[in-house]
Amino acid sequence: MRKFFHQLNGDGRRIARKWRWASVGFYGSILAGMILYAALHWNPEVNYASADPVPHAKVASSSRH
Repeated sequence: MRKFFHQLNGDGRRIARKWRWASVGFYGSILAGMILYAALHWNPEVNYASADPVPHAKVASSSRH
C-alpha cells in the first residue's frame, strides 16, 4: 500500500528522502544534458571541437615540363 511522506516513520522518511534526491539528480542530469546539447547546436555557425580526423597531404604541382 502506498503511503504519503507524512505517514512514514523515521526510517521510511530517511529512505524516501534518499530516493527523492537520487531521482532528482538522475532526471536533472538528463535535463542538463539536453539543455547543453541544445545550447551547443543552437547556432550552426559556431564551430566547437572541429578537426579533420585524417590530415590531408598537400600535392605540390610542378610547372616544369
